[in-house]
Amino acid sequence: MDKQTLLHYVAPCSLFCYTCPALKDGAIAETASKLCTYFEGYYDFNDENIPEQYRSWLNEFEVFYKILNGYTKSKCPGCRNNPSSSNGCIEGCVVPSCVKEHGIDFCAECSDFPCQKGKDFFITINNTIRRDWELGSNRIKEIGIERYFNEKKDVSHYISYKK
Repeated sequence: MDKQTLLHYVAPCSLFCYTCPALKDGAIAETASKLCTYFEGYYDFNDENIPEQYRSWLNEFEVFYKILNGYTKSKCPGCRNNPSSSNGCIEGCVVPSCVKEHGIDFCAECSDFPCQKGKDFFITINNTIRRDWELGSNRIKEIGIERYFNEKKDVSHYISYKK
């Protein structure tokens, strides 16, 4: 995987955008889109062809498909491509501008990591996210961004970044 793609899929703070449901071209949006393609016409076919006694699940499928289709419409461009002044998915995040100022791609590359600025910011958000920032950045420092991506790409976004 090329470096630009890795930079898109892994936020500067080490949080893993690739598996976030909000990322417009992340794993969830792409998988949902593929599933929607496979299910195209499924409801109509079954609506016309299955006997009445087996039709009760059609309403459940309709709701499922609507929710699944919603995941194909994710809009987040990722921290590095976000044109808003706050950048990132966390309102007021200091990391995107900080790594830019330091001329690096990740907090892990900074000689000041873990800096007080980052600690202060993340502690105001959530102690778990602060821990994930530190663990993820340390892991990037230890094994590099490509191996970090490969470790995380098939892990739920909402499971701790411990590894």
